Amino acid sequence: MPQVGPSLKDKITLKIKKALRMNIFLCDSCKWDWRGACHNPERPNATWCPDYEKRGKW
Repeated sequence: MPQVGPSLKDKITLKIKKALRMNIFLCDSCKWDWRGACHNPERPNATWCPDYEKRGKW
């Protein structure tokens, strides 16, 4: 079953990042941030995404 919305952990992380004035948009660092790959309607300003994967090396 796909996740419909952010979990409690995701919500808390987002609030902490906002309080610290950090970048809250995921699309800037997402592996799928290009036109043909991402079909999320919130792109490029998504703060939560079920398909998010960090770009680059671990």
